[in-house]
Amino acid sequence: MATGKALTPVNSLVKLTLAEKLDFLPAGLGLLATAIAAAITGLVRGRDGARTYRTHIRHAVVRRFLWRMSIRQLRFMYPSTAQAYELYARGRGIKPQTVQLEHGAQGHWLGEKDAKNVVIYYHGGGFALPAYPAYFQLYSALLKQLNAAGKDVAFFFLSYTLSPEGVYPTQLRQAVGALRYIVEETRRDPQNVFLGGDSAGGNLTLGVLSHLSHPHKDIQPLKISAPLGGAFTMAPWVSMADKVPSYTRNAKRDYLSLECGRSWAQAFIGNAEPDNYNHAIQAPPEWWKDIKTKSLLVYVGSDDVIVDSVTQFVEKIKPVVPFTQYMICEGEPHIGPIINRRFGNREETKMGKTLRLWFMENL
Repeated sequence: MATGKALTPVNSLVKLTLAEKLDFLPAGLGLLATAIAAAITGLVRGRDGARTYRTHIRHAVVRRFLWRMSIRQLRFMYPSTAQAYELYARGRGIKPQTVQLEHGAQGHWLGEKDAKNVVIYYHGGGFALPAYPAYFQLYSALLKQLNAAGKDVAFFFLSYTLSPEGVYPTQLRQAVGALRYIVEETRRDPQNVFLGGDSAGGNLTLGVLSHLSHPHKDIQPLKISAPLGGAFTMAPWVSMADKVPSYTRNAKRDYLSLECGRSWAQAFIGNAEPDNYNHAIQAPPEWWKDIKTKSLLVYVGSDDVIVDSVTQFVEKIKPVVPFTQYMICEGEPHIGPIINRRFGNREETKMGKTLRLWFMENL
């Protein structure tokens, strides 16, 4: 689609009922109670708790917040991905560069859109939440470092339809459409195109790679002339199941919960069944033999509730994708670099450093 095409909002505005609005009061009181309780239990948290006292309280409150609030309430509270991007751009005094994509999606440029290399980024949020402004802050800082090192690269953020407004395979279709736009309409060599995402966005990254090798029956095939330059996934949501030990082991270290994951997974899947595209861990090893990328990075925090499922996935694919790089970053929760930025911490995390060094090697 042409850059000048009129922009259509990706997601409709959420209008809460009176009951949903009134529910914020008991929800807020519950969060206050959680914070007080965490302040007490944090003093005797032991090895099963978060690494620091402050983190223990923060994660307890966020954990309750995410499962206590409905998807509609959360959507009401947060700006859309497009609005977050515009807020970021205005704050930096730069002109937003947004492209209308097929299937109702949008793409947002970070950096020079004529750069030689492009990173297509799929944000996380359980397919239910938009990208926070922290996403754009984090990756603009990374982009600045890469450009300063002589790397000619820009980021292209996909704004996709959130669940339950859009159910599988809507988001995968839009993710493929973003790649189709970059390789066909901007005429870039696939070897200069990188895919990446966190959590649900990592799910999409792996789903797009699957589609390139094994076209999804409900999505238009996309043939590329060469493998992609690389792909990276931060704490990818590879399994909708929640029976791995890390869900229990890290229950008080991470800020995600079983209840939250189950709710978001159901909203995303709808009436569909888990398959090789949305449930990457169930794909047999041979599925990945013809993966269309020159490099693959998978990285996750040791305190993440999904770390064991990510490890199982990597162990399954590595024999057939030997160039897979896997890093477990000690002491970090789910998507640590992003959650840290969300709470104002700009220090580079181990996960952030892992991605930066990978780009320095592969760009």
